[in-house]
Amino acid sequence: MTNLMISSKVEALPPTYVLPMHERPLAPVPIVKEIPVIDLGEERAVVAQQLVKALEQYGFFQVINHGVPEDLMDKAMEVYEEFFNLPVKQKENYAEKAETLYTNNPKHHASKEHKYWKEVLEHNCNIDGQDKQTWPSNPPTFREVIGAYSSEIRKLSMIIFDLVSKGLGLEAGYFGKGHGQRMFVNHYPICPDPSSTLGTGGHCDPNLITICQQQVYGLQILKNDEWIGVEPLPHAFVVNFGLPITVVTNGKLKSVAHRVVTNTTQARTAIGTYFCPANVVEPAKSFVGPDNPPLFKPFKWGTEFLPHYFNNRAVYHAALEAFKINA
Repeated sequence: MTNLMISSKVEALPPTYVLPMHERPLAPVPIVKEIPVIDLGEERAVVAQQLVKALEQYGFFQVINHGVPEDLMDKAMEVYEEFFNLPVKQKENYAEKAETLYTNNPKHHASKEHKYWKEVLEHNCNIDGQDKQTWPSNPPTFREVIGAYSSEIRKLSMIIFDLVSKGLGLEAGYFGKGHGQRMFVNHYPICPDPSSTLGTGGHCDPNLITICQQQVYGLQILKNDEWIGVEPLPHAFVVNFGLPITVVTNGKLKSVAHRVVTNTTQARTAIGTYFCPANVVEPAKSFVGPDNPPLFKPFKWGTEFLPHYFNNRAVYHAALEAFKINA
C-alpha cells in the first residue's frame, strides 16, 4: 500500500509532508482550561443546559463520569497503539484487504502532495456486529476489546443526544437511535519538524457527533479566528457536533473547525467515534416558524451531503452552501 507511512523514526520530514507556508502551524497556540468539562453525573436538566451552552460558546466540551469503564478505555487505547506499532508489512497486508488504513490528506485525496503526518485506521462498528469480521485480527484481542468499547460509546452517544435534545427544546428521542457508527482512529508518530506539517488540517466534521478519546496533547479548535489547544484530561472524552447540527438548529449552533498538531517527543493516538445521521437531515420544527423560516433544504446525509463535503472539506462550512435556501 504505497500511501502507508513508515512510522519508524526519521531525522528529517519527507518533502511530501511539508505543507505550504500559509498552512503551517507557525504561531504559538495556548493550551486553555476554559473549554467546558461537564460532569454527566450531575442533575439532568442542569447538564442539558451546560451542554448547549458549551456548544454555543466553543462547539466542543469534555465529559467526565460518562459511564464508560476506565479500564476498557485503557484497553482500547492499548489495542489501537499496538496495532499501529505492528511491522509495516503486516499493516500493509491489512490495508490491501480492507482499504481502511491509510496516510493521506483528504484535501488532496489520491494525491501524493501535502500529506498529513499520520496513519488512519477506519472501520465500521454498527449495531448488528457483523462488521467485526472485517476488523484486524492482530492484535489478538482487537475484536473483543473494540467490540465492547464501541458498544459503550454507543450508549454514551445516546445519553449525549438525549441531553442535547432536552437542552435545545427538541422532543425526546429527536436524534433517533439508528445512527451509523464508524471508528476514525488517528495515529500521529513522533515528528521531526512539527512547525512544517500538521497531523490533521483544519476542518469541520461531516457527521452528527464525534466522541474522541485522547491522552496526548495535539487537538486545537478555532475560537474567534484564533487556534486554542484542548488540554487532555485522563479518562475524559472530547465531544463535538459536526455540520448537520447547523441544519437541525436552523443556524443556531455551528460546527467548529479543529486541527491536530504533532510533536517531537511523543506519538499520539486519538480514538474518534463518528455517529452519522440515519435519516434525512433538516431543520427541526421547533427552530422554524413565521419569524424563523428554514435556512436549509432537507438532504440525505450519505448520498447528497457527503459528496459536497469531500469536495469542500478544507473550506469549513462550504459543504452546507449547496443546501441553503435561495443560495
